Amino acid sequence: MNKSTGRVISLFIVIALLTLCFNSAEVSASEDVGSNNQVSSNPVKLNISCDTLPGETFHIIADNDRYTFFVAKTDTCLNIQAAEPVKGIYCMFEKPCQWTLTLPDGTIRKEGEDEIIHKYIPLDSAVTDFTINLSENAVLTDIYAFSSETPPDWVQIWEPPCERADLMLMPTHADDEHLWFGGAMPYYAGELGYKVQVVYLTSHNNNTVRNHERLNGLWKVGVRNYPIVTEKFLDVIATKRSLEDAERIFGRNRVLEFQVEMLRRFAPRVIIAHDINGEYGHGAHKLNASTLLDALQIYEDPAVFPESAQKYGIHKVQKCYLHLWPENTITVSWSEKQLSHFGGKSAFQMAIQGYYCHWSQLKWANAVNEYGKKDCRKFGLAYTTVGYDTPGLNDMFEHVDMSDNNDDRNQSDTPVTEESDDSNDTSSGTNDEKQPDKNVSDSDLLAYFNRAKISKKDLMIALAAMAVSLIAIIYVIVIKKRENNVVS
Repeated sequence: MNKSTGRVISLFIVIALLTLCFNSAEVSASEDVGSNNQVSSNPVKLNISCDTLPGETFHIIADNDRYTFFVAKTDTCLNIQAAEPVKGIYCMFEKPCQWTLTLPDGTIRKEGEDEIIHKYIPLDSAVTDFTINLSENAVLTDIYAFSSETPPDWVQIWEPPCERADLMLMPTHADDEHLWFGGAMPYYAGELGYKVQVVYLTSHNNNTVRNHERLNGLWKVGVRNYPIVTEKFLDVIATKRSLEDAERIFGRNRVLEFQVEMLRRFAPRVIIAHDINGEYGHGAHKLNASTLLDALQIYEDPAVFPESAQKYGIHKVQKCYLHLWPENTITVSWSEKQLSHFGGKSAFQMAIQGYYCHWSQLKWANAVNEYGKKDCRKFGLAYTTVGYDTPGLNDMFEHVDMSDNNDDRNQSDTPVTEESDDSNDTSSGTNDEKQPDKNVSDSDLLAYFNRAKISKKDLMIALAAMAVSLIAIIYVIVIKKRENNVVS
């Protein structure tokens, strides 16, 4: 190979890799419209203006893109005209804020007190124009309007948090609820219609795209009661290092008070929470689990954190399972639970689909597993007031008294509409136990990689590095051949 040939090959490799980079970014963008954003029908076209911001264009809040948004630097009134009469309005915000919807007949709806950031508002009569008043620092991502009285299936119509939860999940971060607790939400919330309340320890207002991912994931797996996201504990990377670091940053007593308040507020019959060892050693996970166990020992004493006792009263928690807890163990085979509510998919498959909604996290080495050290089937009964489980039955609600709330569960005979058919994970693990659901196909695996949200910049850097490496290899080959020619 001469110098000219080597240069041609190197240039060809660079061009090919750059082309792959741009094509990959294009695929990601197109997938973003149809999958992560879950928009599959055509909302009414809107014309948006603002009297105090003449000349400003507002296409970024009507572009079906969670990564673009409008920030209200002061109190701002948006004038919105629809191309045809609309019967429902759907607004998405980056984080909770105060805002007002005003209709032509003078009706004013004040929103934001419920902290719901994906908010659908049905209208009694069709309108062609309306105004939205945003408070200072409100961040509006998208506005949709619909001509039909019944919105598309992808529109999230949230119910308030539970008054009393049949099941309460207590993840630390958005995506933990799918990774570590497996098919619990699709099975209990979606299939059985139990009242399922998700309570997150941390907020992601320093990375607000995760706020959208959280809601998309919960909605995907059948949860309909709005989650609790406290502003007391902002997710920061330093809490990952150790339990001591998490305690120093969050304050152990503050977390304990929060846990006691949640037990009293939602009076859950059954709780599912983290591995006491932090799943993979995460300090905030450890703090979440250990303070929960402490809270279960003190929440019935009204003299402990009396404000929440007075506000919510006290009801007995019947059972608490921790992921991977070594005592009183059960193995819930989510892949064997076929769910008619989700078109026959298994609870395990739906857990994976819920996790896929967390695009920003797919770059990490986590995956929903039914085997190995991160097996989402394995739990232990760490707290009970109703006795221990029957070995081999593997039923989290065994012995649980449902009598005082048995008639008003949120059951539905209508299957949840599926926007995608993603399935299995690809992480490595030991094969000494049952392998993941065999219904998962290779096309599902391809969909996983197509849906991973990787920025064009990241791809450019990574692929450019690959190109440089390949050029270096070719260069070494050329030099070696020259040396051989000289020797010969």
